[in-house]
Amino acid sequence: MSQHDVVIIGARCAGSVAAAVLAREGRDVVVLDRSRFPSDTLSTHVLFGGGVDVLKDIGAFDKVTANDPSFMRDLELTFDNEVTVREPWGAPDGSSSNYVWCIPRPMQDQILVDTAREHGADVREGWEFLDVLWRGGRVSGVRAKDPDGEIHELHAKLVIGADGRKSSVAARVGAWHPYRASKNGRGLVFRYLDDPKVDTHLNETLSQWRDGDSFCMTFPSAPKPRMIALVMGPASDVARARKDPEGVWNEFLRRHPGWAKRIEGATNLSKLRSTADVPAYFRASSGPGWALAGDAGHFKDPVIGNGQRDAMWMGHTLATMAAPALDDAATLDATLRRYEQARDEECLSAYHFANSETRIQAQSPVLIALAREASKRNHAADADLSDIFQRVRDQQDVLPLRRLARGFALAIRHDLRHRPTALPETIKGGLGDLAVDLNIRAEMHARRFRSTRQIRGSEHPGWTWPDTPRRPALATAPAMPAAEPSSDGDVATLSVVA
Repeated sequence: MSQHDVVIIGARCAGSVAAAVLAREGRDVVVLDRSRFPSDTLSTHVLFGGGVDVLKDIGAFDKVTANDPSFMRDLELTFDNEVTVREPWGAPDGSSSNYVWCIPRPMQDQILVDTAREHGADVREGWEFLDVLWRGGRVSGVRAKDPDGEIHELHAKLVIGADGRKSSVAARVGAWHPYRASKNGRGLVFRYLDDPKVDTHLNETLSQWRDGDSFCMTFPSAPKPRMIALVMGPASDVARARKDPEGVWNEFLRRHPGWAKRIEGATNLSKLRSTADVPAYFRASSGPGWALAGDAGHFKDPVIGNGQRDAMWMGHTLATMAAPALDDAATLDATLRRYEQARDEECLSAYHFANSETRIQAQSPVLIALAREASKRNHAADADLSDIFQRVRDQQDVLPLRRLARGFALAIRHDLRHRPTALPETIKGGLGDLAVDLNIRAEMHARRFRSTRQIRGSEHPGWTWPDTPRRPALATAPAMPAAEPSSDGDVATLSVVA
């Protein structure tokens, strides 16, 4: 049995960042992870500017640059081989990170673990979390098994679950089932390869092709000349790709000629990797003596590649807020609640944006009309559509109602001139998307806490969730229920409880 300020379960994006910040503030931090690093994990790998800023703050930036990453300074979007928009990435407020990185997870996560240790965190690899400990209605620590099979009790003022979508911590504190979720429509199939255009401007570009109902992307990676080539089509593609990897890959090449041309001549191809069934969700993520960070608390569809950025943001924000509040239980609990509210406000717009991107349907004529207009601007102009991915501005700021109305009008005019038979579908789809957008704006303005209200057209029904995992035989502490929503579908607002 040992006493600490904070115990963190999970040592990847959220966990190691939180540990580095807390240890830097002089707190006694222990991090437990089942893996031994370097260790791979399934990921889209893209790290947007906000995540790069976190690496700078905790002192991990130079370690990454030592591995010769490609600095992707531009975004290129191509719609149905018809319209191409090329823009520079903007930088978040107060940041110089106007670029995007793609760092292999074994490399990146090892750097994060090393950085946490340099700040004084005790990172223990090969440890298995068993259960949380309770005292007086509060989480007071964890029970865990070391690599030799010995059981330990680690007592702490705060336990952070940063252990991913299948979070054992969430299960043990009663937060396993999301209070809000959305079914994904896309599957993710990708492989690593050596970039055949490593010495061109394309190696500094995140490229995306939107062909029909599928997306293709290329992410120049680290170290050069490595790159990821990725396809996000219907979720059914994943099962086919696992059964016939090269046959389906060749099908992708035929289906997406622009993407195929970009990677033509690539060498050193890895095997295919894939995933499907990744519903987006929000879990209750704070309670007496505990909090969830990263995918443990919130996950959005990987189609927009913001998972790593948000996990680092959560770990950094939670640790920064909690560090000065750890010595008083009431102050800590109110702080954790405020963290969860801040997390929701930070991620809500991107959650809905990702939900819209995972729909399996043809590209929106309104979006194509806006892209066609944006393609006429000088490349040196300020970033625009790229700001949504980079999280410089919310989608609602980049596409205000007046701009959506203009795109709607441009799409109708284009149909009247070039494809009149498509006009009824364009009008129907445009009006439907506008209604969804208005509901999202209303939700963001209301700032409801743990709202269970669904926005039809953004959140897709049909998602399922497995039963709560059973406790290991040596974990006997009782679970405590998470906060229940009130009768109107919302939990009380933050201003009431904090």
